[in-house]
Amino acid sequence: MIELALPAGNLESALCAFRSGADAVYFGMKEFSARKGAVNFDEEDLSKISRHAKDNGRRIYVTVNTLVDDGEIGKANSLLSMLDFYEPDGVIVQDLGLVEIMRRHYPALPLHGSTQLAVHTVEGVRQMQDLGFSRVVLSRELTLDEIAAIRQACPDVELKVFIHGALCYGFSGLCMASANVCGRSANRGECAQICRTWFTEEESGRSGWFFSMEDLAAGRTLKTLDEMGIDSAKIEGRLKGDAYVAALTRYYRAVLEGRDTDGLEDEIRTTFSRRSGQGYLDYRKGRPSLLSGYPSHLGLECGRIIDQGRETITVALTKSLANRDGVQYFTKNRHGLDEAVKFPCRIVSRGGDKAMLRWHSDEDLVGRTLYKISSSTQNERRQNTNLSLFSKPVPIKVTIGSDRIEAEALGVSVRIPVSISPAKTPADITGQITEIFSQSDTSRYTLGTLEVENMSGTDNPFLPLSFLKRLRRDLYQKLDAIQTRPAVLDDDLSCIRHFILPRRELLEGDLPWSLDVKEVDGEKYITLPPVTFDEEGLFAEVERLLAEHEDLIVGINNIGQIRLAKRHPGHRWFADVYMYQANAWADRLLKDEIGDSFIGGYLWLERDKWKAPWPCEPTVTRWQAPSFISRTCFRHDAMGEPCSTCTGRYDYEISQNGVQYVVKVRSCLSVVEMKGRCR
Repeated sequence: MIELALPAGNLESALCAFRSGADAVYFGMKEFSARKGAVNFDEEDLSKISRHAKDNGRRIYVTVNTLVDDGEIGKANSLLSMLDFYEPDGVIVQDLGLVEIMRRHYPALPLHGSTQLAVHTVEGVRQMQDLGFSRVVLSRELTLDEIAAIRQACPDVELKVFIHGALCYGFSGLCMASANVCGRSANRGECAQICRTWFTEEESGRSGWFFSMEDLAAGRTLKTLDEMGIDSAKIEGRLKGDAYVAALTRYYRAVLEGRDTDGLEDEIRTTFSRRSGQGYLDYRKGRPSLLSGYPSHLGLECGRIIDQGRETITVALTKSLANRDGVQYFTKNRHGLDEAVKFPCRIVSRGGDKAMLRWHSDEDLVGRTLYKISSSTQNERRQNTNLSLFSKPVPIKVTIGSDRIEAEALGVSVRIPVSISPAKTPADITGQITEIFSQSDTSRYTLGTLEVENMSGTDNPFLPLSFLKRLRRDLYQKLDAIQTRPAVLDDDLSCIRHFILPRRELLEGDLPWSLDVKEVDGEKYITLPPVTFDEEGLFAEVERLLAEHEDLIVGINNIGQIRLAKRHPGHRWFADVYMYQANAWADRLLKDEIGDSFIGGYLWLERDKWKAPWPCEPTVTRWQAPSFISRTCFRHDAMGEPCSTCTGRYDYEISQNGVQYVVKVRSCLSVVEMKGRCR
C-alpha cells in the first residue's frame, strides 16, 4: 500500500501524525530547511523521533532542501554527519553540492530528491537514479497520465507524489518572486508568498489574486496513485498545526482503507482550507481555473445569514456550530477584493436548523455565507514528548581471557582484570552478556551484534555480573566520548579551467532561454528551457542544432538535461542559471557527470561571491530571473478567457505597489517578469 507521508513542523506534530495513522513524517532541522518558519527539530528531537519511529515500524525523512553557498559547506557537512549517526530513512535534498558530498562521504544516507529540483520528466528521473537517488519527489505540475508514464519508464526508483496542501504558482525551485520583491529567497526557506498577494491588470484595471493557487485535495485520486505503483503520497503543511496534521492523516488513512470518510472532510476544512481541487492531476484544456480566489483560510461553509438585529444575526445552519467556534464572513475592501471578518461564535438561542449569534455590524449582512474556521472541540491532545533517546546499534566483541575480560567496538576497547574460574553450574555465556550489554541506558550506542571469544581455558567460565556491568559501562562511556566527526572534505577541487560566459541577458530570446542560436564574442550559444512537457521533442530539436553547429555551446537548466549532455561529449555544455551552482561541490558534480565537455556555469543568481577553488570557476551574473514560471495559464485562469479561442501567445501588463510586470503566455506556460530588469 502507498505510504502516507505527513509534515511535522515540530516533535509534537510528528507524534500526532504517527498516532493518527501516518506511515512516515518529514521534517527539517534548525538549519537548511525550506520551511524556516516552522519550529523544526534540534538534535534531541531527532534522537527521540528516530527511536520512536524505529521502535514502532515508522519512517522519518529529514529535509535538507535549501541551497548552500561555499561559506556554509562546513556547517552543512556537520549536519550530514549528525544525520548519518541517527540513520533516517531518507534525506530530502535540493543542492547538488550536498548530493556530491553525500554520495562520496555519507553513502549510507538514502538520497531523496526534493521537489525543489523541479523533476518532471523521464530523463530527469533517470538522471536522479544516475546520481544515486533512491526516491524522487516529483513536481506538483504533473498530470496523472504524465506520472503514469514516468512510473512505467522508471520502474526501479521510488516516486513520491503530492496529494494535499498548498500549490505554488511557480515551479518549486524555479520561483524567484520572493527574492526579486523582498530579497527573501524561496531557495533558502524564506518565501514571502508573493503569489498570495493581489495585483492589478493594467488594461482592465481589475485587481485580483492572479497567482494564488487553489489547494490540492486528491482524496479521490489516492487509490489510483496506489494502483499505479507510486510509493509515497506526500501531504504539505509543516507550518500548520497538530489539528491539521491529525485531520489529514485520519482522512487519507480512511480513504486508503476504504472506510467511511463522513465528517472527516469537514474536519479538514475547519482546520485549514482554501478552495481546493485536483490541481494539475487532471490538468487539461478547458478545465476550471486553478486559482483559489481568497488566498487564506476559507473554512467550512456552515450557513447563511437570514436575519439581522441590532446586536445579533440569525443563521440558517447547514453545519453545526458551538460556542467558541471561530467563524467568518466576507466583505469587499477598497480594491473590490474579498476581506474576511472574523469573530467568535456566541450563541444566543438555537432552534431547529437556525441559530441566533451575538454580533454587531453596520453592514447589511443578510444573505452572506458564514464559514467555520476553527472548532472549540477540535483540539488534539498534547503528545508526550518525554521519549527515549536513540541508541545506535554497534557490533561488540567480548573476549574472555584467563585473567581479564575485554570488550571492543568501533575501534574502542576496554579491559577489566579479573581471575576467571570455572562456573559451578552450566550457564549461557552469550545470553548473559547479551542481556547485560543490551541495557545501554542513556548511551548513544547499544548492542547490535555480539561476538564472544572464550580464551579462558575453561568451557564454562564464571563471569561475575558486577564485572560485566562495569565492562559495559566503561565501553559505552568511551564510545560516547567519541564525537561525531564530519567527513574530511579534502577531495581535489583545484581549478581545471575558467571559461567566461557572456552577460546572461545576451542569451535570451522571447523568453529567458532560447533555442535560437545566439552569437556572442565569436561563440555560438543556445539555452534550454527549465520546463518542458515534450522532452523527446526538445531533445530532438537540440540534436538537430548540434548536428548543424559543431561548435555550439549549450546551457542546461534542468537536471534531466545532464543526460543529453553526456550523450554529446563533442560539444561544450554549461550550467545555466536554473542549475543553481551554489558551491564548488555542485560544480564538481556536474564536472563528474558530464566530463571534460563541461566548461562551467553561472554562479547561483542570489550570490555575487564565491570561494575558490572550483573545478570550473563560475561566471557571476546580475541578471534577474523571472518571478514565476508556471504551468497555470494566466489568460485562462486569471483573465477567465476560454481555451477554445486561444492562439497560444499573449502578453499582459500587471502591477503591484508601483512595480510593473509583464506576463508572457506561451502555449499554456506563463512567465512573469519584472519590467525594466537587466537585459
